[in-house]
Amino acid sequence: MKNLLYIVIGAGFLGIISSSASGFLTTETSDTLDNLYEENFYIDPELIEVSDDKVKILLNQVNANNAERKINDCLNFYKSEYENKTIECNILINKNIAVEEDCLLISGEYTKKEEKEIITIIKDTSC
Repeated sequence: MKNLLYIVIGAGFLGIISSSASGFLTTETSDTLDNLYEENFYIDPELIEVSDDKVKILLNQVNANNAERKINDCLNFYKSEYENKTIECNILINKNIAVEEDCLLISGEYTKKEEKEIITIIKDTSC
């Protein structure tokens, strides 16, 4: 009976430690992967136009998956590449490959005025 009590207490203690460790590992791994994704973001753009005060980036995509996140990531990536410039990221969706029918699904613009960062995103719901 005494040995059974020790086994139950030991198993309970190991269960508590195991659940705490797995929760910690899951949280830390997720945070690390999020940071890694943000630091290493890069999508090969179709076109980059750089002028004196503005940078236009055009991304091509075959569907609308994760378009808003890609626009935000694009703006955040290029704002550090081209400081003190307005950044405009656009995603062009190829609706019909055979007819070459494209539409501008989403457009984002980043500006910095008086230490304020302004991000504007416009999505075409008919695209």
